[in-house]
Amino acid sequence: MLKEKAKTINAISTMADVVLALISFNIALYFEYGKISILHQKDSVILQLLIIIFWTLLSNGFGTNVLYRSRPYSMVLLSCLGLSVVGTILLVVSAWAFNLFYLGVGLFLVFALFDLVLTFLFKTFIYYLLKRVRRKGYNYLNVLLIGDKSAASLIRQLTGHPEWGYKIVAIIGDGSAHMSFPDVAPVLDEGTDLEQLLRDKTIDEVIVCKEALDPRLLETYVQICSEIGVVFRLYSPFFTMLANKTQLHYLGTSPLLTISNTPVNYLSLRLKDIFDRVFSAIVLVVLSPLFVIIGLAIKIDSKGPIFFSQKRVGLRGRRFMLHKFRTMVANAEELKDSLKEKNEMDGPVFKMTDDPRITKVGHFLRKTSLDELPQFYNVLMGEMSIVGPRPPIPDEVKEYERWQLRRLSMKPGITCIWQVSGRNNIPFDEWMKMDLEYIDNWSLKLDFVLFFKTIRTMFRGDGK
Repeated sequence: MLKEKAKTINAISTMADVVLALISFNIALYFEYGKISILHQKDSVILQLLIIIFWTLLSNGFGTNVLYRSRPYSMVLLSCLGLSVVGTILLVVSAWAFNLFYLGVGLFLVFALFDLVLTFLFKTFIYYLLKRVRRKGYNYLNVLLIGDKSAASLIRQLTGHPEWGYKIVAIIGDGSAHMSFPDVAPVLDEGTDLEQLLRDKTIDEVIVCKEALDPRLLETYVQICSEIGVVFRLYSPFFTMLANKTQLHYLGTSPLLTISNTPVNYLSLRLKDIFDRVFSAIVLVVLSPLFVIIGLAIKIDSKGPIFFSQKRVGLRGRRFMLHKFRTMVANAEELKDSLKEKNEMDGPVFKMTDDPRITKVGHFLRKTSLDELPQFYNVLMGEMSIVGPRPPIPDEVKEYERWQLRRLSMKPGITCIWQVSGRNNIPFDEWMKMDLEYIDNWSLKLDFVLFFKTIRTMFRGDGK
């Protein structure tokens, strides 16, 4: 039933992509030739038939026809961009194959632009309506969570995003995952009869999120859910590692399964580095007037230098000087010892909501994250990346546990998952796990998503 429903929705969404592409093509014809052509010329018929074929295939290929509950708008934009660009390239090649050179490149550029805009606006509108409906308590899924303390991050996401439409009705476990979220759902004993629970309660999905998995118990869960007709989901960090970091190497004729703990895609990493440096250069040039304005505001507001430079730890322990706009009084480091008792963060980091050392201008700069702008110079110099784990200070690294050191295995960045997920409200260990999650799941697509989420966070002004 669920599969059939999904297929129907996907088919309707594919049809919408095709119709929007056809509309965009006719709008492009109007712009280029002053009239709309709907299947009355042979060349137009050929191209529009090709659009139907290409967009049907690409809609499935780029996933624009799938309405994911947790898909951010940045991912929607990325998939729409892929659909429009690749589809237009295929259409141009086909037009040349049919000797339709007289149409020119302008027509297809206008078509691609309109298709991207119309498709993205349509998808955004649909997602907006669905999210609004779910926030009001409709179209939600009842979830049974079977987990331990490793499920805390998943619970935080499900409860922090009501627009996804997931409602946790119960948690089976030892209560460790429930400690940080006491009011989310009732905790049931680990020996709870899953089959009877699925009979007694309305449950749409069962999610297992445990560090230690018993294969026999897991097989029982799958079988029960399969027979009753409930969706079963399983999360394990090991699956992520296998999916992204596994390669088969040979020593002579002996095959070896190799699992690395850092991204190994050389081409993607080089593209990331090129984008970082080019974008940073553009930012430093374009925003130079803003740098001057901020610098003057800092000078007028308090005595001291405009920039604050601090030694940080980068890729695999490399030391470098990180630059930020000064947001505190000049002797802030000297005053830190007297405030340690008011530290609101666990672990080796220091954070304080109403830090008396922060200046008036500094408060605004932190709230809008504008104090981070000088770090684009660090990115330009190759010391940092735009997206990556935040660079710690050397004293913090000395207190790291062994597993936390792996966050230094990738070049540090201006923003990462932590920056767009609540910042100071997140415990230190979970922050470290978020950085490792970024490293384990790294891709250019993930950087793209985090980049746009960071822009959204800046406009919300929820920095501290």
